[in-house]
Amino acid sequence: MGTLKQGELSMCPHTKAMQTESEGTGITLPELARAPRERERIALFILLVTLNAGWTDMLAYFFLGHVFASFLTGNFLFIGLGLAQGNSGLLIRALTAVLVSFVGVTLGTFCLGRAPQRQTEQTWRTTLVRTLLIEWLLFLAFAILWRVTSNLSQQGEVQILLLCLAALGMGIQGALVEAFNFPGVVANALTGTVLTLGQRIVQGLGHPGPESEEWRWRNIFLVILLLIYVVSAIAVVLTSASLLTPVVPVIIVTIAIFALLFPFRQAVRSLPTSSS
Repeated sequence: MGTLKQGELSMCPHTKAMQTESEGTGITLPELARAPRERERIALFILLVTLNAGWTDMLAYFFLGHVFASFLTGNFLFIGLGLAQGNSGLLIRALTAVLVSFVGVTLGTFCLGRAPQRQTEQTWRTTLVRTLLIEWLLFLAFAILWRVTSNLSQQGEVQILLLCLAALGMGIQGALVEAFNFPGVVANALTGTVLTLGQRIVQGLGHPGPESEEWRWRNIFLVILLLIYVVSAIAVVLTSASLLTPVVPVIIVTIAIFALLFPFRQAVRSLPTSSS
């Protein structure tokens, strides 16, 4: 049998078929969220990670030195406040949260970037779950370290380590949500959500007419995101003495993983899309 000439391998039928399959089949991640069979699943996923962000931020603020794990705008304000007041503790914690969150976003983006940009629905869900498992492990370590530490309020070094675990997980989570390219939805902070909701209300007032069910569900979804953040803050305050309080992020991420893996009945009609 003669040897293959240079470039001949790429012309083999099976090779060309594989190349065509990888380039011509599958959907992108933003397209996955708009797929009729997937958008309810992704909607539940977004709601869960928003709840996780609100809960984790409140844990960090109340128990880890009055900084946030995901709300970076607030942390930048704390950096300025720490500099102005000469509060080195606040400055170190806020700066640590910002830097570790950046690392988390980079890690999450890297994990998604290694995957093909066009995949089947099932393969995309597997890719998301693999990245979420990293966040799950981080929050599992977070919960274990929290529970084995006595007098947490007096353990400054442990507080910073817990903050790093939470901020790293929030950065990964933020990269996942950002990859869907939803207008006004980042799950870690809701300023963009408020802006998008306000714009849509004004657009609806400026162009009166029968509201479509699709339009109503998109705006209701944004309102639910805002309410979830508020409810999570109230819940942390009310359950601060509970043994389950630091474990809740692990539970939420676990539910999010199962939501991506298993089918369920239609719960939310539509997510906001870039075309709306």
